[in-house]
Amino acid sequence: MEHKAKILLADDNPAIRGLVSEILLDAGFSVVTAEDGKDALDKIYRENPDLLILDYEMPYKTGFEVVQDVRSHPGYMHTPIIIFTAVTDKSIKLEGLGLDIDDYMTKPADADEVVARVKLLLKRNKQKMDSNPLTRLPGNPSIQARIEEEIASKRKFAVLYCDVNNFKAFNDKYGFALGDRVLLSTSRILIEACHIDPTSFVGHVGGDDFIVVCALEHAEQIAKKITEEIDKVAPNFYNEEDRKQGFMMAPNRKGEQEKFPLLSIGIGIVHNSLKELTSFAQVSNIGTELKCLAKQHEGSYYMMDRRH
Repeated sequence: MEHKAKILLADDNPAIRGLVSEILLDAGFSVVTAEDGKDALDKIYRENPDLLILDYEMPYKTGFEVVQDVRSHPGYMHTPIIIFTAVTDKSIKLEGLGLDIDDYMTKPADADEVVARVKLLLKRNKQKMDSNPLTRLPGNPSIQARIEEEIASKRKFAVLYCDVNNFKAFNDKYGFALGDRVLLSTSRILIEACHIDPTSFVGHVGGDDFIVVCALEHAEQIAKKITEEIDKVAPNFYNEEDRKQGFMMAPNRKGEQEKFPLLSIGIGIVHNSLKELTSFAQVSNIGTELKCLAKQHEGSYYMMDRRH
């Protein structure tokens, strides 16, 4: 494995949690445990694990109910999920049809089997997804495929090109660790803003550039939510002095000290309600142009294409 994959293990039986955790830790994985369905959901969205192992029967929410919740969020549509059950009846698998569950394991599971199945699912998922290693959002091939799919469908859709303003200067002054926290926070804000549209898609182009694809009717509401939330959380990443003065001093590209406003986001919204969109390249070019115009405004700002 190229990185220490994080596994979320949810089971209301402490003995099983302890045993399977030990198996996974010995195999080199990082493990987060949960004791019931509600605890599992809280930790999934907080810890962003690479793979989920969920007990079929748990208090508050069953394993299947957790799966339904997780699969409704764009950022977790492709997270591998294993259901752990003491019931061998095939009715359990039939009940789970349509929930996009990747595998089932019957208790008590053999240690070698647990490790082999987890490794296989992680390998398959890596091959299937071109996800960003930090945010685990889909990358450029998936982004292009989704936009081309929308173009071919003839549906009314929108693409939000999102770019974090002043990120390079922030990264240079505060360091990569805090910069990564900014990107993770941004990805979570985008995912949460898209909850109003179950068909939406969130992608990470790279660096501080993100993409949202959604139904046209939700585009401005999603953009408004993103800009509001970014402006709300941005000051929290700065030291007290920079936060109070509302800017920071940092070297520019010439190495000279320059005043940089606090982090914000510029969004360009491309859509097909006023003119036909025919290619990914066309959408990308329009989105880049609109995003650059949005970035010229102070603070977070979105610009929707109004041209025919």
